[in-house]
This record gives sequence, structure tokens and C-alpha cells, in this order.
Amino acid sequence: MTNSKFAVFLASLLMFSACTESDGPDSPVAEVLDVQVSGEPEETAVYRAIAAAYERDFPGARINLIEIADKDDHLARLSTAFAGRRPPDVFLVNYREYAQFVNLGAVEPVGDRLELDLDAYFPQPLEAFTFEGELQCMPQNVSSLVVYYNRALFKTAGLRHPQPDWTWEDFRDYALKLTSGEVRGLGIEPNVIRIAPFVWSNGGELTDDPDSPTRFTLDDPPAREALEFVVSLVREDEVVPTEPEVAAQDLEQRFVAGKLGMLLSSRRETPAFREVQGLDWDVASLPIAPGGRPAGILHSDAYCIASQSDSIEAALEFVAYATGEKGETIAALGGRTVPSLQSIANSPAFLDPTQPPRHARVFLDGVPTIRRIPVIVTWPEIEELSEEILTRAFYEPDYTIDDALRELDEATRPLFEEASR
Repeated sequence: MTNSKFAVFLASLLMFSACTESDGPDSPVAEVLDVQVSGEPEETAVYRAIAAAYERDFPGARINLIEIADKDDHLARLSTAFAGRRPPDVFLVNYREYAQFVNLGAVEPVGDRLELDLDAYFPQPLEAFTFEGELQCMPQNVSSLVVYYNRALFKTAGLRHPQPDWTWEDFRDYALKLTSGEVRGLGIEPNVIRIAPFVWSNGGELTDDPDSPTRFTLDDPPAREALEFVVSLVREDEVVPTEPEVAAQDLEQRFVAGKLGMLLSSRRETPAFREVQGLDWDVASLPIAPGGRPAGILHSDAYCIASQSDSIEAALEFVAYATGEKGETIAALGGRTVPSLQSIANSPAFLDPTQPPRHARVFLDGVPTIRRIPVIVTWPEIEELSEEILTRAFYEPDYTIDDALRELDEATRPLFEEASR
């Protein structure tokens, strides 16, 4: 996004926040709150707008927004801050990564302390952020994995918008027809959160127990079949960019440049794609396994409050505001999130027909099929090791599926065991 476009984008959000009425507490706590978030400028602009709206509605309140572009850096800085007993008062984190902070006693559970009607929110993210029966953090979104596609490339290939019941073979056929010259049909990352929906759609399971897993079960026939299907798209059909191609230009850049027909990703791509002049794109649901069922994977972030904060009451007020009607509306207008508050998710703020994607309801239609990965302390390490092994399965011709499954089990089983202690 150019600086001028970014400025216009941010200004529009701030204008909205200035023109709407407050829905927050009558007597705000006049304290400075440190709030740490991660994401590219297009993403964090939304949090800046929410912070500005909060300050405008509640004179005297101040939000010191700490923006970290890289997610790994964000998590590392959080760990360092907690170790030094100087964490931000509020921090945004994905459900796949928050268990490590709960395990350290670093999170102040929000439970029923927020003045919000939790029944008005989608249950899936609330469940993901609930530990031992208590809501730990308040989710802001309920995004899922979808297929982004280039409408111009679809038109050139003679392809129509995918139907909700399209199959793996339809998906393969589309990818093959889109692959021509320097254009590849499909972009998919070699990690378990991309593989998981294919496994579930085919009737398989990712692990032996979704709540207290001890190992991956990708060697079970339905799961293995799903893994083989995805790997075959890379190795046999050659519809996915090669490893050197991805190293030279990542999947998002290739999509923006018109060199990628389809891309599997969550809602996070929307703000950046909206700002690319001339990029005609839309989204579709994930394909379904033969004889299988629709399946999606939860992508959700939540505002957590640091137990070491000296401003917990003020932090609760801000989190309630950010995930209330006004904060959720601002976030929806920014394009980054699928609101966790159902009324806003079904409102024009999210389903704006004048803004791409045209089929934004795909995100909502998929909510009933969403599942989550296990919420355990060692999951970030498990995910990192899995990506290294799946990368080899994608790109190394002499590295077999059996090799990958064996190494995956050997590398991750100790981490599963560590999480169960």
C-alpha cells in the first residue's frame, strides 16, 4: 500500500469512529494502557483506529499501541516482557499460541468480568479461548481458511466462481487450468493448519485427541489420503510454485502480481488486497473430499490481559470496548477481521457489497464447519517442526510420505508428551 493510500484508509476509519456514539462505560478509567499487537501496517491500522476512538470517547484515557510487524517477534517480545515483569497491559494473540502464557500464569482471565453478552458472539472462538472452564481472553474474530482467487485469471481460463459443494477433483481441475507459463494455479503453505481442513473433510483426524493429544494421526488412512492429495498437487501436477519460486517471491506477492490463480489463506489478506489497484479478486469456500463433508479451521485472535498489569480494571474496560459493537464495527470496516460479534458479522460493516470480496459471506457460511487445532503449551514448537518436515514432503522428490510421517512422529511426540505433564 502506498503512503497516500494508507493515510486515506486510516483517516476513513478514524472519521467513522469520530461520527459514532460511544457504547463504552460512563466513567472511563484515566490511565495509560500499553496494548501490543502484531501485523503489517494495513492490519494494525484497524487497532490504531480502535485506540483513537476509545480515546476520543473517553477523554483522559490513553492507549500506547505497540505495533510489531512480525508475529514471531511479537511472541518473543511478549515472553521477554513477562520474564522481566514489564508486559503490556493488553496483548493480542492467536489461540494457537496463548496456552503458553496461560501456563505461566501470565493471563488474567476475563471470565464474566467483561460487561458483554457472550451469547451474542460466535461460540467457536469463545471455546478456543476457554481453559479449565474459564474464558481467558476475549476473541475479536472468527476467521477461517478460504480460497482467494484472481477473477481475471479465472476468466482467461474459462472458469466460473466455485460452487459451495465443489470437490477435490474440481479444485485440482481449476488449478491445472490456471497453470500456464509463469502463472501457477495454487498457493498453499506446507504446514499443518493448511493440511488440517483436508484431513477433516476426508473423515480423518489431525491428532488422537483434540483436547489432550499425545501424537499426530496423519498415518491413519483418511488423513494420509488427504496429505497425499495435497502433496500430489505440488509434486505431480506442479500447480504450486516451486521452493525457489517462493523464495524469490512469496505467495502473497505472487497473487498480487497476477502470477497465482488461487491462494489458501484467512481473512488477514483482505486489507492489503483491497489496496492493490487493478487486482480483481474474490473468495470461495474450501473444496470437499469425495464423499466427505465441508470442513474449515478456526483462525481467531483475542485480547488478553496481563496478570502483572497494574491497570486491570482499565484493561477490562478497553477490551470490552474493542470487542463491543463499536470496536467490532471499526475492525469490520478495516477488512482484517471476521467479527466474533454475530450482529456485526452479519451487518453491512462486514458484508459491504461495494468492497471486495464480493462473496464475503463465504466466511460466515463456513463458521458451522470450523474446527480448531489442540490448544496446548507446546503447539507453537510442534507447528514449527511440522512445517520443516512438510516442506520436505512438498519439495524434495526423494522424500516420501512415509519418511515425512515417520519423522513427524519422532520429532513431535516428545513435545506432545511435554504438554501433558
